[in-house]
Amino acid sequence: MEDHGASVLLIFQAPGVEEWTNGRPVAGTNPSSAGVRLEAAFRIARRTRQDYNITNTVQCFPGKKPQVGAARSRDSAPRAAARQHCSEWLRQDIQAHSYKRIVVFGAHARRAVRDLGFGDDPRFHFIRHPTGGISNEDLAKAVG
Repeated sequence: MEDHGASVLLIFQAPGVEEWTNGRPVAGTNPSSAGVRLEAAFRIARRTRQDYNITNTVQCFPGKKPQVGAARSRDSAPRAAARQHCSEWLRQDIQAHSYKRIVVFGAHARRAVRDLGFGDDPRFHFIRHPTGGISNEDLAKAVG
């Protein structure tokens, strides 16, 4: 977890290859990456990365999907075994602080959080993943 002692926790699916390499969640530099989209949302919301604690549901890079045609290869979703193995780390990240708000990005992260029994907790806000068709403005509202 990237821990800044913040009152808001952001939970994502899994590290991409860049994040896995540099050990920092959601920090990709590709213009269409979740990291770049998140940084844009922070600017719109007049926030910085240091205003949040950031973690992933799994702590290891799940690999790439096979490339199809000219489209660039996307990251694979974490396997059930990886989610299960890392679930206690995720629980510890969630319970590490008395968060006022916890924003969960994407279906895989939502499933992992609900599997831990946090689905009805009012601090949790479930939204689309930054690369899943959400606008920068809506992403900024979610983190703001």
